[in-house]
Amino acid sequence: MSRDSAQVRQIELPDRDLLYTLKRSHRRKTIGLKVSEDGLTVTLPARVSVAEADAVVREKAGWVIDRLEKRQARTAPALRGVDGERVGWLGKDLRLSVLTHDKARTTVTRTEAEVIVHVDRHLDPSDSRKAVLAALKRWRKAEALALMTPKLEAYARALGAKRPKVSVREQKARWGSCSSDGSIRMNARLIAYPEALIDYVCAHEACHLLVMDHSSRFHALLDGLMPDQHRRRRALRETRPAGGAF
Repeated sequence: MSRDSAQVRQIELPDRDLLYTLKRSHRRKTIGLKVSEDGLTVTLPARVSVAEADAVVREKAGWVIDRLEKRQARTAPALRGVDGERVGWLGKDLRLSVLTHDKARTTVTRTEAEVIVHVDRHLDPSDSRKAVLAALKRWRKAEALALMTPKLEAYARALGAKRPKVSVREQKARWGSCSSDGSIRMNARLIAYPEALIDYVCAHEACHLLVMDHSSRFHALLDGLMPDQHRRRRALRETRPAGGAF
């Protein structure tokens, strides 16, 4: 690769693919990483190998993904917890309806078109918005756990694997993770994505119950569960979630 040329590379991280643009510079003494509206760009000194670029991207993956997601979030309005905003749900935008009641407890219900939050009418506007956002996050985690747990259990049965212990967190760098003890942790933010993409992440993590790495054996298992896994993985990378960022 000449100093003036650039190439797009793709590396596979634990639960997603990451594309980056690789450039060379005779002026650089160290490897440079830059996140912009065009994504991640890695600039290599003249005599540094491409393998070292991949290694640095893997090492800095958490930082890179955090920056990429923050940049993406700026393109989607952040939820403020007020009536009329949009909440992502399985690839759809649901209207946020904020209603007041005489109870201290904030409650959340969902219909086909709305997410309805009832909040204490005695709260001032700032505290009301905070209560709404906190309730939405609790609701998102509970809904994600209820949706994903049976999917993961079904994939585990299909593989002949032990039933996993499933938990849900709000994570920035991973869609999911599987521990050697059979525990699977899923990302609550997935609930905003189409269900077919959630299925892909669940199948991916279930395969890690048997194979912890991303070897050919792992991909053979995943192909058996989901023959179109590559298409879904690409769609997950390219899809912007519905609703506001929160």
